[in-house]
Amino acid sequence: MLTFRERIDGYHDVEDQLIDYLRRRAERGFRRRECEREALKTVDDFKQYRERMRSNFLRAIGGLPEERTDLDARTTGTIDRGAYVIEKVVYHSLPGFPVTTNFYLPKQRSGKIPAVLFVCGHAKEAKAHANYQKVCIDLANDGFAVLAVDPPGQGERMQFIDEKTGAERVAWGTTEHSYAGLQYYMSGGSIARQFVWDGMRGADYLRSRAEVDPARIGVTGNSGGGTQTTFLMVADPGFAAAMPCTFVMDYETYMKTGQSQDGEQNLYASFAEGPDHDDYLTAMAPKPVRVGIAAYDFFPIEGALAAVEKAKRAFALFGNGAESKMDFAIAPTTHTYGAVLRQAAVNFFRKVLRGEDETFVTADPETLPPEELNATATGQVLSAFPDCKTVSALVRKEIQTQCPLSPRKEEPQALREALAGILGIGAKAKDGDASWAGEPRRRAIYPRVIADEVVGGYRTEKIFFFTEPDVCATAIMIHPRSGTAPATDVFLFAEGTDAIPSQRARLVQALEAGRRAFVYDVRGVGGVKTRGVGRYSVSLPTEFKLGCDAMKMKISTLGLRVFDVLRGLDYLRGRPDAGPVALTGVGPAASWALYAAALDPDVKALAVEEMPLSFRAIAETRYYDATMVDFRSTAWGILRVADVVDVLAALAPRAVTFVRPLSPQGVPLDAGSVDAEFIRPAEDVGLIGPKAGGWRPVFRGL
Repeated sequence: MLTFRERIDGYHDVEDQLIDYLRRRAERGFRRRECEREALKTVDDFKQYRERMRSNFLRAIGGLPEERTDLDARTTGTIDRGAYVIEKVVYHSLPGFPVTTNFYLPKQRSGKIPAVLFVCGHAKEAKAHANYQKVCIDLANDGFAVLAVDPPGQGERMQFIDEKTGAERVAWGTTEHSYAGLQYYMSGGSIARQFVWDGMRGADYLRSRAEVDPARIGVTGNSGGGTQTTFLMVADPGFAAAMPCTFVMDYETYMKTGQSQDGEQNLYASFAEGPDHDDYLTAMAPKPVRVGIAAYDFFPIEGALAAVEKAKRAFALFGNGAESKMDFAIAPTTHTYGAVLRQAAVNFFRKVLRGEDETFVTADPETLPPEELNATATGQVLSAFPDCKTVSALVRKEIQTQCPLSPRKEEPQALREALAGILGIGAKAKDGDASWAGEPRRRAIYPRVIADEVVGGYRTEKIFFFTEPDVCATAIMIHPRSGTAPATDVFLFAEGTDAIPSQRARLVQALEAGRRAFVYDVRGVGGVKTRGVGRYSVSLPTEFKLGCDAMKMKISTLGLRVFDVLRGLDYLRGRPDAGPVALTGVGPAASWALYAAALDPDVKALAVEEMPLSFRAIAETRYYDATMVDFRSTAWGILRVADVVDVLAALAPRAVTFVRPLSPQGVPLDAGSVDAEFIRPAEDVGLIGPKAGGWRPVFRGL
């Protein structure tokens, strides 16, 4: 059986088409955002704009907790370092959610002193990383109190270790953040919420200390700590100054690099509606901000300087030379909070929090072994606090409060509109892109049949066409030996037409039953597969990077692929020999089939194989199979609209078959589990069974 060769057999170069498509849409968004900024002529204009950016930010992270609960802060030990002491402090940003910190306090002080919240980047040791210790030590030696905070997934706060053995069941840092982050995305939020709230409560702890002047608290960090710094600038207006390092850029420059970002760094709608990085920098304007830049960073210096320049224009609206309060320091280094930026940070806080000259000169302060800085007896909160909550428990609570109960029975057309909207392919979800005005499915399709030959006894066509401007889809149409067929089976595989050799048996079965087999490639797979992008091939692969970019435009790569399936159905309707169409989706491609069938009532039958029976269950469990669910199969906010069972309302009374449905851990479910977890709850609300006129889906392979 045929498959496609490189570049659609030489007809069209497609390996960049999904990358370019997302970039074009993003660039149109960036131009719209430029016009927004250029329209800001007064301080009042800017303040209204800034409030909108803050609202966008809070929506993207899923909001913040309403109550600042008791910190229950405890000092678990003290280290005397001569000029300063280090207190080992554990506070609870939420009840039962411990945060491990080190509090640096100078011995020589007069009255209340200024303080700096230090938030950590992606170093496994977090607050105990040598470079981070040095920043805190230099600040403490110069008379500042400092609170260094471990973020979730690092230091003493690994969220996915085996409590008994201490082994990492999910790798620390970026892998852990993005693993849990996908659960937050599905709920319509971001794991950034926890990072931000931990930092805000850290600032609350500083304000509670009798030694600290609550009106003179700054914040700094680099890399992921730079991310947290900028987010805190938006979320907590109480900071007096901020120095985000080795993170700030602008999104347009970021798109050109083709890089991935960590789970907490990707915020819904940020390309389409903001905030961009300059909006973070102006969130506290006209309070002073210094951006720390590493000249040789993978966060490009060009983007950092562009963000600073945009921010300066907003600062200037406040008059009295306010733009001078927005500056930057450049270090001749790669991605690190090294000596140059460390010195620049101390001098910045000297100037803006104490009104002193920038005369501090750093040396190379002596650091401690990481284990000596542990604030817990065991070195990990999960073993030191056996009953504590994890990020998984927190997102489970958010789902229960933010996402409607499931199963539920919705009116089919309303459900279709909601699904199209959350997938980013509905009229209400368009991002202002002119190419999506009107009804994109009304565009004529001009297919190319680039091969029509008999292969293995079956007439086989190679086809490609455009589902929308500059987006190709490819397909292989295989005809039964009889030459005629009453119907067409559409097959969707995660590998697309590349899977034809391994799927030969099922295709032959359809052909021998007298049906056509149409193996279809949506964008990014098979004959139109995308080349690899992103910096991290394992923890942040191509699908993650592109899925996050789409999410930032209020669309989804899942939705774009569902749209391609719908256009494939449009193509088949234009073929007089196609007849009624049935859809089969396997693995991650099962979601494409499920949502396309829900959106298109003309699909006569649907079969989904080896797909999760509940995305809500995946989001609510601590451990799920990350190879089974990613942005190919889910989208931001999907659980706010429907879980798999809820989609039945838009599928009835058609023939629907679930084949070998899977648990969140990727294990095939047995009949008892399917009955208890899916069938009986669906019957209770009238999705299937007697209340639905006797209609019910079929389950096979249990």
